[in-house]
Amino acid sequence: MNKINKIKQAIIQKYDNEAKYLDNSNWLSEGKDARVPESRSSHYFVDRKISEALKLCGNQITPKSKILEIGCSFGHMTAPLAKKFSNITAVDLSSNSVAIAEKRLKYYGINHVKFETDDAESLNKIPPDSIDVVFCFSTIRFCPNPRKVIKKIQEKLCVGGIAIIDFPNRFSPWHSIIKPIMGIDPHIHDKLYSSKDISELYKNTGMNIEKIKRFLFTSRRLPTFLLPLFVSFDIVFERIPPFPLLAGIIMVKGQKT
Repeated sequence: MNKINKIKQAIIQKYDNEAKYLDNSNWLSEGKDARVPESRSSHYFVDRKISEALKLCGNQITPKSKILEIGCSFGHMTAPLAKKFSNITAVDLSSNSVAIAEKRLKYYGINHVKFETDDAESLNKIPPDSIDVVFCFSTIRFCPNPRKVIKKIQEKLCVGGIAIIDFPNRFSPWHSIIKPIMGIDPHIHDKLYSSKDISELYKNTGMNIEKIKRFLFTSRRLPTFLLPLFVSFDIVFERIPPFPLLAGIIMVKGQKT
């Protein structure tokens, strides 16, 4: 087994095991809603990402657009997206993650999301030229060959289709300083990005970078009692140069040429 396959197998095992742990009736009923039960900080984090992604889409997206979510995990983003769009396909490398995401949404009466086990670097289950909008949240950072992901997204999008992809900012203190100080273990395979890295990634892929948004100083791991303070922090410092250069997330809108 080569190095890339070893990385992918380790990621699959990690999330398959986590999904097995959550696959029970208590997890399904927790929260009393389709969205994954997490802290208020985590829900704020998810909601901000979706909100900014939709703003970047602008009038190029409608409730009937054909949506592909890459890296759906347990459905953290899928459940909120499913309330806004009627035609969604959600894929993930971990078959157990896909299974519990589908189970949770159906438990709460959401039946219009098609789930598939698929690799972001191949997207074998997705026909070419079939997707209007791709969302890829917190996923490409873990892919051994991110350039291949961009090329596959381009292949699956209709002409003029758009992709919203987020990247962890290399210059964010959270990623480069705070997480190591807190002793948070690094992911099996993770890459931080600068704007230059992202520009190089998109070169000669058939995808043009249309817009870039830097935002979020709040971590999903933030203690809930600190959330109001950090929400205010986001409101202020996301708008005052040069602080956005230190935000945690770089979100990119790309368009198929």
